[in-house]
Amino acid sequence: MKLAGSSHSVCLIIGDPVAHSLSPRMHNAGYRALDINFFMGAARIPADGLSEAIAGVKALGIRGLACTMPHKVAICPLLDDLDPVAETIGAVNTVVQEDGRLRGFNTDWIGILRPLESLVSLRGTKVAILGAGGAALAAIYACVSAGAVVSIFNRTLAKAAGTANRFGTELLPLSESSDLSPYRVIINTTSVGMSPQENLSPLTKQQVCPHHIVFETIYHPRETKLLQLASSCGATTLRGLDMFIEQGAAQFELHTGLRAPREAMRNEIYPPLVT
Repeated sequence: MKLAGSSHSVCLIIGDPVAHSLSPRMHNAGYRALDINFFMGAARIPADGLSEAIAGVKALGIRGLACTMPHKVAICPLLDDLDPVAETIGAVNTVVQEDGRLRGFNTDWIGILRPLESLVSLRGTKVAILGAGGAALAAIYACVSAGAVVSIFNRTLAKAAGTANRFGTELLPLSESSDLSPYRVIINTTSVGMSPQENLSPLTKQQVCPHHIVFETIYHPRETKLLQLASSCGATTLRGLDMFIEQGAAQFELHTGLRAPREAMRNEIYPPLVT
């Protein structure tokens, strides 16, 4: 990769935590494949430091950001402009700097839509979305825009009421007694299954059926307890890495203006499982 010269562009992924992120590896592999003057690093930014960080991004001329938890919603009012889709979703995972202005985008919904539609037509399909945070907003948008019938399941109904009202979706309590059998697709957008909860699943074995497509948005660990449980029940599964690659490819194209080299990016972060 050519790092010298004024055309070199720096991107960052910001979040807290962020050390586990595969974004730098994936994006840098894409830059190498195209031999372009880009580099992505990672910066741990606590929630109370986000405003200062965004000011620094602008001052330093950082080309773009990948934005992860807990900043996807909080970053929105700190930007100069929002893409219409990001504005509708109410969350941003991608920022591009042009002429000193920061514009926010959301590519998470693409990461949800493309893997799902490779398996099933979403029009008229019943989808259960677990959780109501930033990732849930993108998942709801993706499914509703494709014509799915969406229900949100959340442990605290009051926290999800605004999201349900915004998208006109059904809101139901998430518990061990929740009946998910009427649904074709289940999308987990909660943090249950991510460290330090990697030994937990948001669902029990009794709640997963063989007809389900279970989509996990967590990609670290690669095989969460939910995915293990779903596989043991005969359900079809989609990993968080499936979403991660597609949202990252769309993000790469926004940052660089070039077609993402998906194969190089996928091969960097999706090696075969060791058995």
